[in-house]
Amino acid sequence: MFPAHCLISGMRLSLMHKGFLLVGVPLCFEVGIFSLLLNQQNEMARETSRINNSRIISNTVNQITRQALTLEDVFKTRSNPVVAAADIRAGTENLIVQFNKLELLTRDDARLHQDVLNSLQLLDQAQKDLTELKRVILSDTSQSPIEAARRFGPKFHDTLRNVVSTGLLELASRSAQTIDTDRTEQMRSQAVTLLKVAVALSALIALLSAWLFTRHMTSRLKLVVRNADRLGERQALLPALGGNDEIAELDSAVHQAAELINHLEQTREEIVGMVGHDIASPLSTIKVTSEALELRLGGVIDERGRELLAEIDANCDRILRISRDLLDMQRLESGMLAIEKAPTDLKNCLSSAVASTAGMCHNRAVQIEVVAPSVRAVVDEGRIEQVLTNLLTNAIKHSPRNGTVQLTMTVDGKRKEARISVCDSGSGIPEHLQDEIFERFKQASKEEHKQGTGLGLAISKALVEMHGGRIGVQNIKPKGSEFWVVLPVSAS
Repeated sequence: MFPAHCLISGMRLSLMHKGFLLVGVPLCFEVGIFSLLLNQQNEMARETSRINNSRIISNTVNQITRQALTLEDVFKTRSNPVVAAADIRAGTENLIVQFNKLELLTRDDARLHQDVLNSLQLLDQAQKDLTELKRVILSDTSQSPIEAARRFGPKFHDTLRNVVSTGLLELASRSAQTIDTDRTEQMRSQAVTLLKVAVALSALIALLSAWLFTRHMTSRLKLVVRNADRLGERQALLPALGGNDEIAELDSAVHQAAELINHLEQTREEIVGMVGHDIASPLSTIKVTSEALELRLGGVIDERGRELLAEIDANCDRILRISRDLLDMQRLESGMLAIEKAPTDLKNCLSSAVASTAGMCHNRAVQIEVVAPSVRAVVDEGRIEQVLTNLLTNAIKHSPRNGTVQLTMTVDGKRKEARISVCDSGSGIPEHLQDEIFERFKQASKEEHKQGTGLGLAISKALVEMHGGRIGVQNIKPKGSEFWVVLPVSAS
């Protein structure tokens, strides 16, 4: 399993916290990428500023060099020394302005900055010399102005050469190298590449996080659904989910419901066991006593007394049948209902079922017509008789007085199957109920609720299927219904 999925599974977080985690992981990545891009942008800004400064320094050095060359020729081109001195002072002041600009631009480089300061000192000394030259020209009558200018010229020329040579050449060279190593385009390309990679990774992380979160949630929900299905099928539940989220709480509720249902099932089994054992015995005694009274007092008791004894006998049979159905259903659900198969003539099962319902036929004035050959099959004779008795009982209850119930058995030699059908002349069963009546506590009409539990057909279906057979129902014309049972028979 994916490590991140394991990490999510191991966290005891609520759904809200997991949702925040789903959003937070891509968000943190995007914040990190944004920081990298911002840093890249700052680097580009610094590189651009460095290149611009180098260009300004280069231009300034070029201007200083041209101005210095111009000043060297001033004494040669000016005939009047006073005018020449004024032009030199103006040019020197312009040089000072340019060097002040360089002083600001070279503060990050201590050595070049010191060279610029030294040049400024030289220019300042040159201005002082110019002031002295002007004083001499105006006040000293011992020498001519031209003689004084000639004496000042070489010294000023040396000063200009020192100004130009003091670091300006190296400053110009380094500015040119900086301009040649312009990395702005390279850094811009790197930023674009980083942005593309960031977008791709951000989308990948978002999709991966969503996939992991969805997988984690669906796996937990599937486990809850499986537990719910197992609860409906009365199977043991899977282990409870860990964690503190709402899905774990839902699964815990399913487990609690299972525990409650198990407790109720145990209580029900105890009640059914009590009904089966503590009620059946007294009822059997009452039934036997009523039959003995009817035999002993047959010539003395009046018609009303016979009706009461018959009602007692019928109610005892009904309650005993209900208790037997409850016990059988309990054994079916717990898997403890066993059948003991043996070679049997199915015709004997039909005869026994008819005999067991003779009293009910007499009370309701219903006749049973039997058409059945002798057929050998490996079955539990008692359980097949129970199925047929239940079908005959239902047919008798749904047949009108003086009606007829047909019990028929046919054999399909090719399929090696015996088909037993019970047909009544009642009102039939609606088609939408023909499948439901074989479920627990399902009955075709409301009148039947007063006469049974709705377990007889469900038990009959389970018993037939335990024999490898099938059971069903269909309506017949002109009226009535046919319940049929198909059982496998012996090869002979």
